[in-house]
Amino acid sequence: MKQFIVSVVILVFTFPIFSWNNHAGITYLILKDHWKGKPTPKVKVESLKSFLSKEKSSIQETLSISEEWALKKLPHLTPTIESLKFSKTTKDADLVLSFYKALRVNPNHKAALYIQAVPKRNGTKLPLDQLTTLNEKGKLVNETFLSLQEGQIIGADEVLVSATDEPDYDLDLYLFEDNGSEVGKIYGFGSQPFGNPAIEFSSQAPFHMGFYYEPGIIFALAGFLKQTYPEYRIHQFTELSKLAFRTGHPYWGYRFAGWALHYIQDLTQPYHSSVLPRVSAAKQIGVQLVSIVGYQSPKNNMINFISGRHTLIEEYQYYLIRNLIETKNWDHPVANSITEFSEQSFVKWQGIDLLRGNVCKEAYDAGDPMDEQLENLDIPKYETLYEPTHPIHTILGTLLNNTSKHTRAYLDALKSN
Repeated sequence: MKQFIVSVVILVFTFPIFSWNNHAGITYLILKDHWKGKPTPKVKVESLKSFLSKEKSSIQETLSISEEWALKKLPHLTPTIESLKFSKTTKDADLVLSFYKALRVNPNHKAALYIQAVPKRNGTKLPLDQLTTLNEKGKLVNETFLSLQEGQIIGADEVLVSATDEPDYDLDLYLFEDNGSEVGKIYGFGSQPFGNPAIEFSSQAPFHMGFYYEPGIIFALAGFLKQTYPEYRIHQFTELSKLAFRTGHPYWGYRFAGWALHYIQDLTQPYHSSVLPRVSAAKQIGVQLVSIVGYQSPKNNMINFISGRHTLIEEYQYYLIRNLIETKNWDHPVANSITEFSEQSFVKWQGIDLLRGNVCKEAYDAGDPMDEQLENLDIPKYETLYEPTHPIHTILGTLLNNTSKHTRAYLDALKSN
């Protein structure tokens, strides 16, 4: 049995840890007509330190409420140790670091004042090393980030577009005991349950994925799959967003909302809500058992097939969204799926307590048909964008329509609170 579990761990370690590659571009399309005939709200840019300094007492209370909720919802979560908890007596010079540690996020996150220019435009560019601590910058090198000044007035849509991408910049890196960081030893998350702890970007995996509907036998043999934390982050940042709006800090109200939306959008991606779409529990167990006795081909084939389709849909989505925005091709079927406002695409936000039954179950159920449709396309990897009528756009449009409707529902609920 121990050998089997170790084998499952290795299998899950092997999968690529992706989500929607282009949160900012997707969110730009979602918000393009979100306020319709009304003017887009304007906000005054404010540093994180300024916000924290003015709302010390309220932040301490808000984080305590969020922790209480999370400890009841997530039995695998351990309490934050007392020395890490945010205090209203914290000196101003230590506020940002203390805040990060109380949230149990990467203490080196920069929270720069910036926007991601979607679409690209001129301005004072922000160097990437002032935005992220990532060693491997990946597709961020393709994007344009512009510096902001405290007190500057910008649109709420610009804040949200930028913030939905931000958690992938390093917010959840190196938080586990085996990630080789100092905070990993004191945050209390234990060893990284899945994803490769030796790979930089993979160290964030358990915060951006949520497996809630796997067969019982899989959870029985691989209980570590339950050790995920996106709900923890969504609750933390939602409560902070509400606090910021209540206390007159709309810039941080929208920015924290964007951070929360990142994790919600991740959970709309079927490969983030299902470990192995279209692979039955029996087959998962079978390939593990034969691999234990030396037959690796069945497991390797399964990994290659599924990770290939996972990579394909992510890569294709990234380049397609960029192209739609650059060319202003709003009539493209995928753009229409994202910007649609029909009654059929309207849902009401049911709250974080029902996230699994609404957002995650929908994504999990979409996993099998999506994976089969992608396999039938017989496209081994991304190489080019296809004509609008190509069936890959039907697949992608369906998935991103779900992302869009849940993003809108969340924002509508946030405004009404």
